[in-house]
Amino acid sequence: MTSVPTLTDGVVTLRRHREDDVPAILEQCTDPEVQAWTSVPSPYALDDARTFVRHQVPGGWETDRYWGFAVTARDADGTERFAAGVGLANHGDGLAEIGYATSPWARGRGLTQRACRLLLHWGFEERDLQAVEWVAKRWNWPSRRLVWRLGFAVGQERHWMQQRGVLVPAWHGTLARGEDLAPRHPWYDVPVLRAEGLVLRPLADADLPRMLESLADPVMQHYSEGPRDRAPHTAERWLDLVEERREWAARGEAVAWTVADPDTDAHLGLVQLYHLQHRRQAELGFWAHPDARGRGLTTRAVRTVLRHAFVPWDDGGLGLRRVHAHAVSSNAASCRVLAAAGLREVGRTRREALLGDGTWGDTTRFDLLAEEWR
Repeated sequence: MTSVPTLTDGVVTLRRHREDDVPAILEQCTDPEVQAWTSVPSPYALDDARTFVRHQVPGGWETDRYWGFAVTARDADGTERFAAGVGLANHGDGLAEIGYATSPWARGRGLTQRACRLLLHWGFEERDLQAVEWVAKRWNWPSRRLVWRLGFAVGQERHWMQQRGVLVPAWHGTLARGEDLAPRHPWYDVPVLRAEGLVLRPLADADLPRMLESLADPVMQHYSEGPRDRAPHTAERWLDLVEERREWAARGEAVAWTVADPDTDAHLGLVQLYHLQHRRQAELGFWAHPDARGRGLTTRAVRTVLRHAFVPWDDGGLGLRRVHAHAVSSNAASCRVLAAAGLREVGRTRREALLGDGTWGDTTRFDLLAEEWR
């Protein structure tokens, strides 16, 4: 039998699979999360776990096609137990694909990240890998966050993976030899912010219907700035309207909040800061649902987001030095919101915005510096 090394960082240990891992592997692979996001057999049976331990993993080591490890760690009672499975599928020519699955008890403790870090160091140093790739079913955010912490670059191109005979949308990332195993950019978590009569919270899937109502409103259709924003707004066409904003946050590009009713949690509008990766400044955008207009809610929401934008990073804010925005000059309501929230008018660009009636309108530009914020 091919010798499987033992790797440890003092918290997690990577070792060869053993027969007594079978019950834990069965528990892991029948878990709904593992079933939803991976390609393990469904349904998963005891014989599948036995075949994996007795034949698939040893065969991978014998042929040099798959280097699989069992991961163990201590639980809350101090008992060393099976925590995860990690491995590298060898594609040849210095390229391998990383894979992992975590047992339910071990999630949220950073154990799989530690295991993958050990695995990557071993692969680059002992197997002379030049690059490691990662593929995961789209919207598998825990897996995406793990590889973000390990320094993988995740591309925006469209990718697909096979899951039990079906092609599903996927994410793809790469890490090259010699690159730091550390995040390449921020991942913005969206904090809950509060103001009088409203709550600003992360977008939820349940917000989608009212978001679509906002985008389809005639006033918003008229002032939207491009054909994409004026396309028919149906759930089928805009299924990822919420998810794309989660993607922006994961890429360190933008933060978006739903403006919600504090009693019903209904979506009243949206405020977002985007282009965040550009020299500690951001562009502000917002909208209000038609039934939330005229009550000052959007102005209060924008002020609340500005406060978060200018609070220093170490104090929980974004630590920005400047926020800027623009509105179609004839859109008096949006211009009033920006001025009332404290932004200053700094200029006008002529005939910049294509309006819903086919004419071109001027845009008014606003900005605010951190030292001007009160």
